[in-house]
Amino acid sequence: MPVAVKVKTILLKRLLENPVPLLRDLDMPCRDAAQTSFLISSFLVPRQSEAERWAYYDGETEPAPALADTGFVSGPEVNLVRYISTTWAAGYEHPAAGAIHEGFHWDEQTINPPPHFLKKGFRKARGAARKGVARVVKAYLAKHFPSH
Repeated sequence: MPVAVKVKTILLKRLLENPVPLLRDLDMPCRDAAQTSFLISSFLVPRQSEAERWAYYDGETEPAPALADTGFVSGPEVNLVRYISTTWAAGYEHPAAGAIHEGFHWDEQTINPPPHFLKKGFRKARGAARKGVARVVKAYLAKHFPSH
């Protein structure tokens, strides 16, 4: 999720020397975005069809976990190797759905993620997440570099 925050370039270079405290501070808005997206998507998750339910009750198929019952929110995944980033993931552990994620990345962005039914939940939470990330970055810079 790209976030535009106007800061001086020299401050970003200083942040790259020790990014861990900032990434820890960014966990709250990223976690909130993933949690909000997950909650919105829980109302949009496809449910079992009536035919699938009757097939299970008749003993024709093995019971599979309901998609709505396999939801998760996990994180943070912190990457300090090449591209500095922190990521929180939310999704469903089910063959019918894969995980999608919200996070803050300093470098490469996924511009066109693959379409999936959780997209609407993340789209609705994205604006609040951007504001939260921008607020944390500005507060961190003001706290650690007050002279600039």
